[in-house]
Amino acid sequence: MRILLVAHKFPPYSLGGVEVYTQHLARALASQHEVAVFFRHDGVPAPGGDTLLVEHDEELDGKPGAGGVLTRRIALHPRGLRASVAGEFWGTFLNRHVEASFARFLDLFRPDLVHFQHVMALSARLLPLARRRGVPVVLTLHDYWFLCGNSQLIWPDGQTCRGKAWGMNCVRCAAAARFPSPAASALRPALAPLFAYRDRVVRHAALSADALVSPSHFLIDRYVAAGFPAGRLHYLENGLPLDHLDRGAWRPSPGPLRITFLGSIAWQKGVHVLVEAFNRLAPGTARLRIWGDADVFAGYAARLRAAIEAGGSEAALMGRVANERAGEVLADSDVVVVPSVWYENSPVVIQEARAAGVPVVVSGHGALVDKVRDGVDGFHFAPGDPEELRRTLQRLIDDPTLLSRLRANVPPPVSMAEHVSALSSLYRQTMLV
Repeated sequence: MRILLVAHKFPPYSLGGVEVYTQHLARALASQHEVAVFFRHDGVPAPGGDTLLVEHDEELDGKPGAGGVLTRRIALHPRGLRASVAGEFWGTFLNRHVEASFARFLDLFRPDLVHFQHVMALSARLLPLARRRGVPVVLTLHDYWFLCGNSQLIWPDGQTCRGKAWGMNCVRCAAAARFPSPAASALRPALAPLFAYRDRVVRHAALSADALVSPSHFLIDRYVAAGFPAGRLHYLENGLPLDHLDRGAWRPSPGPLRITFLGSIAWQKGVHVLVEAFNRLAPGTARLRIWGDADVFAGYAARLRAAIEAGGSEAALMGRVANERAGEVLADSDVVVVPSVWYENSPVVIQEARAAGVPVVVSGHGALVDKVRDGVDGFHFAPGDPEELRRTLQRLIDDPTLLSRLRANVPPPVSMAEHVSALSSLYRQTMLV
């Protein structure tokens, strides 16, 4: 079978959860199928022209015994009106240049099935484009992008979304993120129809898929509540290759509690909540290591550094770490904290922590409530509440035996082999429809 995976980004250019999962999936599928990946990474723009689109063909090596994976990387550099705020808005969900490139790649690779991971900043119309060619389509819902323009159902002030209000709240959310000025509110009635149109386009695109997959029941419930047909939504936890993760690599330490954050350094991930909680712990009782790319949101990372320095605590921003080294990071961790203020779906780091046998402390909302059993293999704390997080971490400091009990209950993750087996069954069912 020839399988085409489509993602908005891909390693090594980006190391977010969707990207890393797509890379793992591509390598695993390549042992049984012909696999290609279509994604976007712009890089440095070339001079001249209104819009320049460049197509690069590269190859991702597979695992031992597997074939390579063909990748088509597109680079798109808008200029003029297309580089304006309005152009950026349209470019998040509609782009005829990307569509034309995708059509060319469909003709080249001639897939038997297309599995979409994300189409933000590609074009939502890629899904119906593939269906019009008679190619079966599977879509994995990694977040809320088909319901929400910022994909995370969270407002810039940290509140979870309370409804669109016919697009008025979408305008307010976008304006607060890009133009924090009272004058922007005057444009809400005029701009609301544009956001409503965006929602119609992406919803139609998602519903053109033959099957929709989600790694969390919480996300499925949100889509069903928004009117998506429950019968086409399938729960399937993301798989994880286990060759770089080893439970036996972890060793206890007689020193302070080793706390780890591993993920994107972004405010939605709640890293500031963790730093504030950590700064309230007694000096010398714990240490904090924050792993992630601090250059993506440099202003936020700078504020984190300032908070760490002001606290005078044993904490540090460690920088970006290759996914292959996650096992090394987790072997030196007593607990992983996922303090997200948005409704997470299925963070890769929880699966990685499970593989390493490390308990996880999570914000007690969204899919995180289902991923970690409170008091069994980790703890929940109130989202955005640094004091409750401090108290939770203090429990682990005060009672070292508690950490051992949690570790004993950490379940193994879903292996990539198990995941691919289940996904292949869905592929076959989809092709028979």
